[in-house]
Amino acid sequence: MKKPALAQSWIGRCVLPLVVALAFSGTSFAQDASKEEQDVSEEEIEKFKETKKAAKKEKVSEVAEQDATGNDPRVFANKWMPFYRQTELDNGLTQQDLTAFGTMAFSPTMGMFYELPLAQYRDFSDISGVEEGSDAIGIGDVSLKFLYRPRALDFHYGKEGKKSGSILFGTDMVLPTGTTDDGLTGSALLLAPIVAVVVDTPVHGFFAMLNLYYFDAYKTDMAPETSRYVGRWFYMQPLTKPGHWWGAIFVMPEFQPIYDFETETSSLWIGLEIGKMFAPGRIGYIKPGWGIDNTEGTDRESTFEVGFRWFF
Repeated sequence: MKKPALAQSWIGRCVLPLVVALAFSGTSFAQDASKEEQDVSEEEIEKFKETKKAAKKEKVSEVAEQDATGNDPRVFANKWMPFYRQTELDNGLTQQDLTAFGTMAFSPTMGMFYELPLAQYRDFSDISGVEEGSDAIGIGDVSLKFLYRPRALDFHYGKEGKKSGSILFGTDMVLPTGTTDDGLTGSALLLAPIVAVVVDTPVHGFFAMLNLYYFDAYKTDMAPETSRYVGRWFYMQPLTKPGHWWGAIFVMPEFQPIYDFETETSSLWIGLEIGKMFAPGRIGYIKPGWGIDNTEGTDRESTFEVGFRWFF
């Protein structure tokens, strides 16, 4: 049965506005929900960033509490420690090196120490028989050291066992990545097993003895044979407590005895690092050094180093 036209017109006038209103209401509700979801999402992202930042800061503080100066070989953490060093050799050669140095932690008991020579400058002018103005610039050989601290070999001593010590093992690899034409490479792949002992000392210091024996695993015909012992013995001692502008200052004398089994010669180098912690995981230092009882022209007469350490 066909409805009257008047009824159809009335129904159309009532239903159509209702449909349009519901449609706009649904769209507005969807937009509000989407905006609320977006606000929650941005809020969660910011909260995540803040949590991550706080966790990173806490981690740096924990590492800095264990190794305030960034020198303790027992503590493995991510550190960025670039330095500049100038060296005068006994034969008159002047060396200037800018090195990207740092550490990467694989675990609490294992890590890698890397040295990437970004730029090296050599001035040969003061060497006897060399033409004045002779120099070279380029990049040097890369060094990668891997250290492992077996927990089974950690020990305690002193009153109530409050002092601790560790024995570490590792290896050093020197890769011939330097500029060949300018003589900035050793032209050899060197390996060195490492045995180290680190012990706590009174008044919050520590003493470390790293012993390395270098030999060539591969070399070119022009490269000399390598059979060399290198010791790195250093003692870190804080001088002032943190908390003041003059606080958190430390000294670290270092001895490096070297014996070359190929030439049967030895040398001794001594350095004195003076540093300051500006904030947890932020350390600056200077390090003059002098050669003692040198026997070869390539031994170090004097050195000067400046750098900083940044935990992350």
